[in-house]
Amino acid sequence: MTAGDKSDLSPVFLEALASAGYAVVSVNYRLAPQFKFPAQIEDVKCAIRYLRAKASSYDLNGSEMFAFGTSVGGELVALAALTGPHSAFDVGPYATEPSNLTAVADLFGPANLTQGASGFSSPSDIQQVFGTNDHRNLVLASPTHFVAPNSPPILLIQGVDDTLVLKSQSIELYRDLKAAGDQTQLVLVQNMGHMFVQVGSNPLSPSLPQIAKDIVSFFDNERKV
Repeated sequence: MTAGDKSDLSPVFLEALASAGYAVVSVNYRLAPQFKFPAQIEDVKCAIRYLRAKASSYDLNGSEMFAFGTSVGGELVALAALTGPHSAFDVGPYATEPSNLTAVADLFGPANLTQGASGFSSPSDIQQVFGTNDHRNLVLASPTHFVAPNSPPILLIQGVDDTLVLKSQSIELYRDLKAAGDQTQLVLVQNMGHMFVQVGSNPLSPSLPQIAKDIVSFFDNERKV
């Protein structure tokens, strides 16, 4: 939540989605420590509302919107999906537009920030992002906290060798979603650390292009038009 830019979007995902007929928007959000959480999810929600408000201008189908993100981006799209069309995170412009999503792909995003396995274990890091070490803030930033029946479908992609956001995070969210009766899939990628880093001499399995295809297929299954 302290670094990153919309230009970081991998062309592998951009090309796979665009080739399948998706208009792709890469979103910037305010960064900590200057802007504390929940500024980040507020900005993501606002971006969704903006796109719905401007759908006719950009020739978009505002009734069907999908999102994917890596690391904290994955956490944020999961939060956006699980908190529904109108939530406490929906502040700012375009308030009459809903911020719900049709489906999302969460790639190795922190799921339960109250656990060290999420990567949010250092008190100084937590202070930097939230401005306080109040446990309640970690809960409110955790997708697991918002799991409920009838949530949008969520695809989870997780590297088994990730040492920053451990695979137990994605597994926990997957099990919570299944227990709620929600549609979800979990893809465990062999030989992959955080942010698609190859661990060892063997290639990622599934490969990065295959992961992109899996995201497109998951989204396609939810498209009505």
